[in-house]
Amino acid sequence: MTMFAGDSESKANMLGQISIPTVDISAQTEHHVLVAQGTETDWHGHPSTVLMPDGRTIFCVWQGRRNGSRKHGAPAGYMKRSDDGGLTWSDYLDVPQNWLEIGRGSPTIHRLVDAEIKSRLFVFCRDENRTTFLQSISEDEGQTWSEMRPIGLMRDAHDGDPIVGWTAPITILEAREPHGVRKHLMWYEKSRQGGSSPGVIWQSASYDGGLTWGQSKSVVDKAGASEPSAVRSPDGRQLLLLIREQNRERNSLFAVSEDEGKTWSSPSELPLALTGDRHLARYAPDGRLVVVFRPVPPGHALPLSALPDGYFAAWVGRYEDIVEGGEGQYLVNLVRSYRGADHTYPGLELLPDGTIVATTYIQYRPGAELQSIVSVRFRLDDADAR
Repeated sequence: MTMFAGDSESKANMLGQISIPTVDISAQTEHHVLVAQGTETDWHGHPSTVLMPDGRTIFCVWQGRRNGSRKHGAPAGYMKRSDDGGLTWSDYLDVPQNWLEIGRGSPTIHRLVDAEIKSRLFVFCRDENRTTFLQSISEDEGQTWSEMRPIGLMRDAHDGDPIVGWTAPITILEAREPHGVRKHLMWYEKSRQGGSSPGVIWQSASYDGGLTWGQSKSVVDKAGASEPSAVRSPDGRQLLLLIREQNRERNSLFAVSEDEGKTWSSPSELPLALTGDRHLARYAPDGRLVVVFRPVPPGHALPLSALPDGYFAAWVGRYEDIVEGGEGQYLVNLVRSYRGADHTYPGLELLPDGTIVATTYIQYRPGAELQSIVSVRFRLDDADAR
């Protein structure tokens, strides 16, 4: 697969400006579903979702506060389930109390299948001091959950210290060793000195379906590298990492691996049309790639709430557009934020009928209410027509 095609002038233009069109469906509120309503005291943030094999059941997990605070690093103990593809949602599910007591930050939920075809659900988060990744496990497809505990290390891990990172892994992908051994890979960020701050993307491997992790190594060392999200190429031969640039000095970054994560390319900048935070990718039924993210151009530092009101956005294009230096097909404004760029951290699922369910935290209406968890349901054929 060829990388970085096209002349240097067109590449430079894409780094500094957006030329693809934007489709705005944010006013189509009939496609919005409130998962959790924000109020003047209830703040909901940073959701993650997983679609179960039945194509209907979706779990959503997030962090939240009910004391009027918008402080990030809130208790990561909130979960709901949808049994109809995200059209309606349950009440809060019963989870162990220590989720709220020790779980913090942006929780992520994953369904992993081990070599014996045993499936488990995992919720990952961090502790309050950002010194340890925590995990909870469900052995019965989400009916019951274990308490949050530090992620276990494999016997052959390089050290006995818990895995430290800035945010819990956004994506976990299955991969293969050269001799066919099955493994899972996850990515997260920490500093060059090993502390829990952005800067270096690390990769860890699991050989038991996510129960234990080890063989950690740095794979992208670039100032500001944060929140890595992975997707496999359509032909299955390449892994792609989409990376937030936390320092706001350049566009977002990407790197690729041709050998199942053993080695990675040097990071390159993404076009401005894909620059922002917390990317998450899924393939549409026709093979196009949909990437949801929070658009934030270079030069805009925190606090994000001080930026002009923006949108939870989706990029639509081909996988090759990214790795070959293209800009993509178009952008979609999914739902408007009424608190600057303090939104997103998405879930993204594809239903069997082609409906895309994109979930975010966002201040959904103007006024005093705090952020809600909102899902947007859309189809690419409808967006194409617009």
